[in-house]
Amino acid sequence: MASFNLTNFDAAMKHMYPFKKVENMVYKSNPLLAMIPKDTSFPGRNATYAVEYGLTTGRSADFQTAQNNRGGTKIEDFVVTRVKDYAVVSVDNETLLAADGSEGSLLDVAKSKTDSALHALSRTMGRDIYRSGTGSIMKLAASGAVSGSVVTPLAGGTIQVEVGMRLKGSATDGSALYDGVLTVESVDRKANTFATTVAPGTAMASLGNDDFLYVEGDAKNAGSSIKMAGLDSWLPSSIASSGDSHFGVNRYIDSSRLGGQRQDFASSSIQDTLIKAAVLVAREGGRPDAVFINPSDWAELAVDLEGRALAAQAYNRRRFENGDDMAQFGFATLQLATPAGIVDIVADHNCPENICYMLQLNTWKFKSLGQAPRLLDFDGLKGIRQSNEDGVEYRWGYYGNLLCTAPGFNCRVALAS
Repeated sequence: MASFNLTNFDAAMKHMYPFKKVENMVYKSNPLLAMIPKDTSFPGRNATYAVEYGLTTGRSADFQTAQNNRGGTKIEDFVVTRVKDYAVVSVDNETLLAADGSEGSLLDVAKSKTDSALHALSRTMGRDIYRSGTGSIMKLAASGAVSGSVVTPLAGGTIQVEVGMRLKGSATDGSALYDGVLTVESVDRKANTFATTVAPGTAMASLGNDDFLYVEGDAKNAGSSIKMAGLDSWLPSSIASSGDSHFGVNRYIDSSRLGGQRQDFASSSIQDTLIKAAVLVAREGGRPDAVFINPSDWAELAVDLEGRALAAQAYNRRRFENGDDMAQFGFATLQLATPAGIVDIVADHNCPENICYMLQLNTWKFKSLGQAPRLLDFDGLKGIRQSNEDGVEYRWGYYGNLLCTAPGFNCRVALAS
C-alpha cells in the first residue's frame, strides 16, 4: 500500500466487514441472539401491534343471554420503541503508518481494534436480550459483597466485567444511581471477584449487599429504561401490580397471556421442572421449541438425563439460518420430550444461572432499523477523521428492540439455587 488515507482505508474496511462476516462475529457465541427471528425494517417512531388475549363473552346456550353479554375480542396494543447502543474505536495514524508498509500489516493493526469494538457491542447485545432493560449487568452477593476494593457478585457475575470498565451502582434494579464511578482494575474469574478503584474526581457511595451494577451510560438515574427490553422484561418473575405498564400495556389484567407463563422449581430435577413448564405453555396453546439455559444448569441436566438413561438424553446440533445468503452454523443441544413436543435445550453463557426460558421462537422478533449491529456510515465513509486527535474513528451501533407477539406461549422457569 503506497500511502494511507481515508479513501483507501475505507475500501479496506468494506472488505474486512461485509455484513455476512459481522453476523458471524456477533452470533456465533450468542445462541439466543442468533436464533431469534430478525426484521431489519423498523420505520417510524415505534412498532405498534395487537395481541389478542381473550375471546368474546357473548356466548351462551340461551340466545338472549349471549346477546346481552356480547362484547368485543380482548385486544391490547404493545407500542414498542427503539433503543440504541454504540461501540466506538479510534485508530491512530502513527500506528497505521508504522506498519511495515504492506496492506496486510495495515489491516492487521486496524482489525485488532475494530474487532474489539464489534465484539464489545455483540457481547452486550447477547447479554441484553436476557435482561429487563434497566441496564444492570449484575447483582452483588447477599453477604460479603464488598470487602475493601474487592467486589463479589452473584455466581458467574464476573463474566460481565472487563478490566478498565467504568461502573455505576444502585440499591435496587433500575433505581437512583449512586454518585461516583468505579473502575475495574483486575478480575479473578475463578474466584468470581473483581477489584475496583474510585475513578479520579468522583466520590463513590459505598456499595452494599444485593446492590446492582451498571456500565456507565447504560442506565438513567431512576428514569425510563434505555436498554433492550429482553426476556426478563417480557417474561418477568411476577406481575403483582395493577399499575403495570409494559410498552403501554397493563399486563396485570391477564398476567399469563400478556406477561408469559412462570414455573418455579418443581422438584429435585431440572427435567421434571421443564416438563411442567411445557404443560403450562401447551395448556395455553403454545408450542415451545427451544429452552435457553446457563451452561452450568445445562451440564446438570445433561448428567441427570444420562444417569436416567432416557431417550431424551439425545444430543443434537440445531442449525441456525438467517436467509439464503447468510452463514449457517449450529449449537449443540439436548433434546427433551415434553407434552408440547420435542424441545431443544441450548446452553447460552449470557443466560443468568438458576433461570431458564422456554420459548416458542416464532413469537419473537428482534426488530431493528437496518442491520444490527452495523458500521454507522451514513455519510458513505466507514470512518471519520478525528477533530481533536491524530486518528480515525469508527462507530458501530444499532437501533432496535425485542418484541413478542404472544407472551403466553413462552415461559420463565426458576431453577433451584
